[in-house]
Amino acid sequence: MNVIALVPLTENDHRLSGALINFQGESLLSHAVRGLLHSECVDRVIVAGPPQNTTVYSAALESVADTRVRVVAGGAGRSESVRSALAAHSVRPSDIVLVHDPARPFTPAATIRAVIESVRSGAPSAVPVELVTDTIKLVDSDDVIRGTRDRSTLRSTQSPQAFRAEVLRDTGLDPLGEQVHTVAGHPHAMRIATSFDLAVAEALLNSEK
Repeated sequence: MNVIALVPLTENDHRLSGALINFQGESLLSHAVRGLLHSECVDRVIVAGPPQNTTVYSAALESVADTRVRVVAGGAGRSESVRSALAAHSVRPSDIVLVHDPARPFTPAATIRAVIESVRSGAPSAVPVELVTDTIKLVDSDDVIRGTRDRSTLRSTQSPQAFRAEVLRDTGLDPLGEQVHTVAGHPHAMRIATSFDLAVAEALLNSEK
């Protein structure tokens, strides 16, 4: 049973935003891929994105320099890139497939291992989550509050999401009808989308040095 990690990219992942943002001398993409490899439970990483950008992605990964990493032509959207990545590797039905967001480059190894172990133990799919601590309001089309959601049953999801390969192939990224199990997420798995997020991530990492 191999573990294959897919890192899908979209047209929005370019040098000024998304996965190619520079952080501490490297792209977020290279940090994300290195994190998967350093978890010591991933056999191969396949990066897929719009065909016109594959050369740029390969250049962004030069610092990783690992034969387990492959860049392939994907599609304009995340789902298309996942399908292309799956087609580029002979994935067996029993294999475990991770789908990782490169904008979450500092997901701890323990979190990666946890979703893998959940699927290895029988779950069709598993995802890391965190408790929702904000009060969530329901509003109507006029921006008037109409109710309050019970946050005790709400969770915010992170990545990577793990799948049995056959489940991912049959259902896609949203496995409706299948049980998606949850594991404990981690603050370091935050999604980086703004300069403020970069500053927070740097502060978190520096606090552990």
